[in-house]
Amino acid sequence: MKLERSYTSDHAVDASRTVHFACSTDRTEWPWLALGPHHPVVVQAQTFWASVGASNALGSMREGQWSALTWADWRCGADDVGEVVRGTYAREGEGKDEVFVVTLYDAQDREVVVMRGRGVVFRNRNFEQWRAEAKREAAQRAASEAPPAPSRWASREALGLGPGEHPLIAAPDEPRQDSYLALVTFENGLPPANPMLSGSGDHVNTVHMVETARQALCLLSGDPSPRITGGEMQLSRYVELGTPFTLDVTAHEEARTAFS
Repeated sequence: MKLERSYTSDHAVDASRTVHFACSTDRTEWPWLALGPHHPVVVQAQTFWASVGASNALGSMREGQWSALTWADWRCGADDVGEVVRGTYAREGEGKDEVFVVTLYDAQDREVVVMRGRGVVFRNRNFEQWRAEAKREAAQRAASEAPPAPSRWASREALGLGPGEHPLIAAPDEPRQDSYLALVTFENGLPPANPMLSGSGDHVNTVHMVETARQALCLLSGDPSPRITGGEMQLSRYVELGTPFTLDVTAHEEARTAFS
């Protein structure tokens, strides 16, 4: 997979096939760095760029191939860690149990976050053909099955949003409820309208999913800046840009969100 720019650099592959790399700290190029090292958006963005850069360094992605994340979990380091400056990428397990492991460190060599993930690889031309048909089918289903688009957005203050960020979920009838309505569009979820989020522009990406979950957590907890120590997600189908969807919420001792 070739990209026009890269968040990681100086890739070096050691004898164990672990990839070591440096990470950019340029907030002009990567505005989402301003959100903080444990923000779910930052974790997802860093892991995506780290995985792509490492795969290219290993030569494991051929020209014309793309990948899609299907499962991931992550845990955050101590609250007082600094911004990420370097990381490693390794693969563990075999066959269907194989996962990638991205570990990111600050300037004091403290672990900022560790993410494990699994995905699928496909050729771009097959992906585009399949997605074109899938989008047509999704549009037909959405016409009759999708929930209505939000009439009002949740307040920026309740969601802890800063400059350039936008609400992705509707204003709830009650602060704490069993489900929240979400909608990601080009206008609220992609640059230049929202420089904090990025994606393929083809569908709702993982970075959007974790941000809608974070926003729901803000409402569920009544805290615009909840402490997030990690997470897990299973991705089994595509959500289309511009199609409303719901987040079903189950509250435990630790608040959790699930998508439907």
